[in-house]
Amino acid sequence: MNAVTCPALVLSRTLLASLLAACGTAGAATTPKLQADGQVQLAATGVEWTLDGPFALRRVELVIRNPHDRPLETTVQVPLAGNERLHGYALDVEGSLRDAVPVERVRARTAFEETVRNRVDPALAQKEAGNRYGIRVFPIPAHGERRLRVDIASLAVRGACGWQHGLDAGLPTGSRAAVRATATGAPVTAGSTALGWRRLQSRYVASWQSGDTRAAPTACLAAPSGDAAFHATFEDGLEMYWLEVPARRPAAVPAVPAPHRIEVVWDASYSTLGADRTAELQVLDRYLRGRSVDVTLSVLRETVQRRQVRIDSPAALAEFLSSLAGEQPDGATALSAWRADPNAQQVLLVSDAVATLPGTVDPGTRAPVFVLAHGVADPALARWLTRSGGQVLDLATLTPEQALRALRRTPTLRATLGPLDRNWHAEQYAVDGGALRACHVAPSPGAIPRLTLLQATAGGPREHVHKALATRPSSLAAFWCATWQAEDLEAQPDQHRAALAALGERFGIANRETSLLVLENDDDYVRFGILPPAADVALRDRIQRRRVQMDTEKSNAWLENRQAIQRGWQARVDWWNTAFPKDDPRPRWAEERRRAEAQRAREEAESARERRAAPGRLVGAAVPVMADAAAAPAPGSPPPPSPPPAPGADTNADAGGIGIQLQAVTMDSPYVADLRAAQSAATLYARYLDLRTQYGQSPAFHFDVAQRLFELGDAGRGWRVLSNLVELLPNDAASLRLVAYRLQEAGLQAPATALLRKVRELAPDEPQSFRDLALALRAPETCREALDLLGHVVDTPWSPRFADIGVIALAERNDLRTRCPAATTATATATREDPQGQALPVGLRAVLRWDLNDTDIDLHVTDPNGEEVYYSHRLSYQGGTISRDFTAGYGPEEFILRDPKPGTYEVAVNYYGSRLAKLTRGATLNLSLQTGFGTAAAHEQTVNLRLLEQTGKVVVGRFTVRADGTLGLVPAGADKASP
Repeated sequence: MNAVTCPALVLSRTLLASLLAACGTAGAATTPKLQADGQVQLAATGVEWTLDGPFALRRVELVIRNPHDRPLETTVQVPLAGNERLHGYALDVEGSLRDAVPVERVRARTAFEETVRNRVDPALAQKEAGNRYGIRVFPIPAHGERRLRVDIASLAVRGACGWQHGLDAGLPTGSRAAVRATATGAPVTAGSTALGWRRLQSRYVASWQSGDTRAAPTACLAAPSGDAAFHATFEDGLEMYWLEVPARRPAAVPAVPAPHRIEVVWDASYSTLGADRTAELQVLDRYLRGRSVDVTLSVLRETVQRRQVRIDSPAALAEFLSSLAGEQPDGATALSAWRADPNAQQVLLVSDAVATLPGTVDPGTRAPVFVLAHGVADPALARWLTRSGGQVLDLATLTPEQALRALRRTPTLRATLGPLDRNWHAEQYAVDGGALRACHVAPSPGAIPRLTLLQATAGGPREHVHKALATRPSSLAAFWCATWQAEDLEAQPDQHRAALAALGERFGIANRETSLLVLENDDDYVRFGILPPAADVALRDRIQRRRVQMDTEKSNAWLENRQAIQRGWQARVDWWNTAFPKDDPRPRWAEERRRAEAQRAREEAESARERRAAPGRLVGAAVPVMADAAAAPAPGSPPPPSPPPAPGADTNADAGGIGIQLQAVTMDSPYVADLRAAQSAATLYARYLDLRTQYGQSPAFHFDVAQRLFELGDAGRGWRVLSNLVELLPNDAASLRLVAYRLQEAGLQAPATALLRKVRELAPDEPQSFRDLALALRAPETCREALDLLGHVVDTPWSPRFADIGVIALAERNDLRTRCPAATTATATATREDPQGQALPVGLRAVLRWDLNDTDIDLHVTDPNGEEVYYSHRLSYQGGTISRDFTAGYGPEEFILRDPKPGTYEVAVNYYGSRLAKLTRGATLNLSLQTGFGTAAAHEQTVNLRLLEQTGKVVVGRFTVRADGTLGLVPAGADKASP
């Protein structure tokens, strides 16, 4: 939520009352500011406004400066007000600004990331949660800069002077830029700031310097006294009509009886931290004062907590308001978990209307729902929530008095759209002042569209029919019509993915299925089959031929993938059928080992000198890319260099259990000592509330606190704090993955699965999205879906950087078939008919996955022989083998051993490096250790840990195998692993 200038709220009833009295009026609407992450510097250099009736378009020219010693990627954040949308952007390429083109979301992200890997210059704009957009730009040269232009469309407020435009461009803090405005008509004096408008041919222009005026300037253009209409037509017959009906309230309208039972939904999610809620509290205070009313209070965080309150006195009202002000902001926003109280006659949703946790949002009520907030961050969702008869009451543009009038009386205008009105798309369903705006979108020409509205009158609501007459053409009217149509489709996105993508690509709208992309040169557009802006005939022909070629390549890729899976699985079968020796080869390896270790010491010293020469420990620093071993050594051959031998068999191991010891990794963050000092969840949570004022914007901080809360046995608070990562990064697939991994470790399967379903939606081009969800659905009641997901991973041709994932998923599918009720009856038949359907049981299995893309993290397993299996030594003397090195993805890397030799095994990981051009606090890893894989008796234990880049090898687990083949736990004090 947006903060205002009133003092912070406190719990004292006396002080609360004084604040409510002091902040009696709402401040002027504030345009959210453009910003970039803290790694770079962002400033505006110029602004160009175009005003045309109710429509405005501003173009903001920005410069992004990188003060660091290495190139960086950055994301420019574009948060917008409710009456604004991103219209486009342009990035400097070879000295001139190149406009972005709309591209299907997944294809756009794939093209962007592939070009980043090739070190060329792309940019990508994506719609984030609510009315916020992020523009990813790469690279910002070391000690250099890039130019970016952001285009934002906005709508004027319909007022007494006409169409009043606020000319606050939302420039980055500290910017001073030259501003120029052009208007199609002369601004009227009554509602305009004196900016020295002058006539230039058929237009009016004005210029000024941003920051020269104390308040944001305004310009009011004359509007007709009645309805206003605009239109756009297209060659394929598509017609759009944009209609505005001014809301003029009659002098005497009957009052609406005050409801005696209401529901107040109070958003206490983490996004409200630091926001002054006085404006909302003031409206509630004045609305409930002097009444007797039963209130259902629903507090919204990562869960919904509900209680009943009776307000029948000033003291009860003061206590109620104080309890709201005292709700501690924390956790994600689970709007999908909320259902309206069926007994409530009216619902007040005090929220910015951003739902960050996945799920379908549906109040499930016929009672009017009013969305009340100082700054509605998701106007589309807010509009949809009010379809039962309420209104969106944005206190950034309304005074408390205007909001109160809307709550207490029938709206001046209300659209009653039925099944036959599906071509109409409204900005809001009801308004008390200003104007009601709607668009009619028809695939072919027809009669002038008619819109039926309920008009408040002295005799009660009356129907009035409005027609889109006396129209004039406007491209911005078409943009808003397409925007509102897309936002209506987004209410049920699963049913309208193709329509959203087509609409976004045609009209340049960034939505759930379309992004805006800039590539460096014509060859990049041809390579990905994307039409650039203003392509000539020859280039269009090249791209069309490339699209045909891509279809052929896709067909060939499916066949090649099937053959590669067959080869990989046959190699696994051959390995499984090989009898490996279990004796102790160390005596005859001693001399070879001494020579190999000496050689490795020399290589490591040289590598250390190279790393010291590199700039800092920033993620993305230049690191060598390891190549896979050309061939694994044959059984009985001496191993390559390895660390000192792990301890032998432990005869004092505890009996029973899986026998795996996993340890947390010590981090160097300054708050870690505070977290470790707290010995109770309540103490830790109180300390966290204090520390988050300093570290709250760091996702790693929330992860570390949640980890400690889980360790202390408080799963509820652990999930709340962990869900802040979702609140901070609701559409970041990597962050959602790591939250899901930690929830699975804590046994919270339902929210973990919901997050993984969203990850699959966000990143369907990555096999991990399907594999992760499949692993979460292995329970008997959902294993059929898991088998299908794993089958998709096996059958689909993926990018070559996802090494061996198809063979790993095939082994996991065959393993699951041994336990899945939906598959066991057909497993025997399928195995006979399909040689790849055979489960290959193994005694030990370790699987590593992580949350950062383009990152190299290595799995190392050392057996009782002291032999280390890792990316360049993939097969051990006793038969332990590891999959190919995963150097540019999320994993997995897999170690398997069919018949483990008795003794102690050690599992370690090495965060070698990342090619991400970002400054981060490291990667979060998920390590799964399994026994009995491929049998009905399979057992698994997981751990999540966070590592910094190039911190060396870290031991994370040890286990023992007894002489009888059972596993035992390494005693806590025995041979501690290195930190």
